[in-house]
Amino acid sequence: MDIGAKKIELLDWLLHLTDERKIKKLAAFKNIIDNEVVAHTVSGYPIDKQEYIHLVKEADERINSGTFITIEDLEKEIDNW
Repeated sequence: MDIGAKKIELLDWLLHLTDERKIKKLAAFKNIIDNEVVAHTVSGYPIDKQEYIHLVKEADERINSGTFITIEDLEKEIDNW
């Protein structure tokens, strides 16, 4: 069975589904798939694709505005700890 036929079979099944609990479970599953984790922070917090893109854009803005610390400055700061 090709992918098109599988999709039609799933759509037909979904259209005839009347069990509200199953529909809620499917909606939750869709949410999980749509918000798939693509990375984790250094502390282990999961990040989905949308949040990851937002964080990258934020970092680019900080770099472009000069709001960052160089490795040399960080090393100097560490020496003062």
